[in-house]
Amino acid sequence: MSKVYVIRQLPAELGRYPLSGEFKPEELTGAYADLVEVELDSFPWDVNGYKPDCRARVGWNEKGLHVLMYANEPTIRAEETEVGGFVCCDSCLEFFLMPKEGNPLYFNCEVSPVPVYHLGVGEGRHGRMVYKFMPEGMELVSSKHEGAWWAVSYTIPAAFLQNHFGLTLASGQKMRGNFYKCADKHETPHYGMYVPYDVPRPDYHRPERFTDFVTE
Repeated sequence: MSKVYVIRQLPAELGRYPLSGEFKPEELTGAYADLVEVELDSFPWDVNGYKPDCRARVGWNEKGLHVLMYANEPTIRAEETEVGGFVCCDSCLEFFLMPKEGNPLYFNCEVSPVPVYHLGVGEGRHGRMVYKFMPEGMELVSSKHEGAWWAVSYTIPAAFLQNHFGLTLASGQKMRGNFYKCADKHETPHYGMYVPYDVPRPDYHRPERFTDFVTE
């Protein structure tokens, strides 16, 4: 039976978590601390033993989905500067979601510590529409990296969900998705995820292997 990630509702006035300076998970308070935290602790393609502590939280309100992801790493790679570029080659935290039940479209949002992001929409790995600009309301931010935690926070805007998926957020909606961590060209390449699956090589574009998400 698959895991179910519960996307808790945030107060209407809140948006993405306001990162600034160094990030410390233990200092989260209030509504953000009440969001369900999961660990990306499965590394099915591990070849070098590098398994950083990586975690994710998501909340929702009428503004959209508010994502907070963070990883504890002594060193990071952050060289990609192009929006929509090969962010996965850098230290990268990723959120894949198929928002509307019965609709095969899903988005992948991949974010580096810079932060630079890759946001795509499609039914599979190929033929995806990739954003070259930031959607209004996304408000992407990252923390500083001081040799420990680094974090990224952003909103998947309600207008984005409506325009691409015909979805208006409400309680009780069923979705499918997963959280990922990777760094293809890091000094220690690694591939982590929340809910694992068994395929021969690293591949996150596997919507048939997504797990259940539901809005509270």
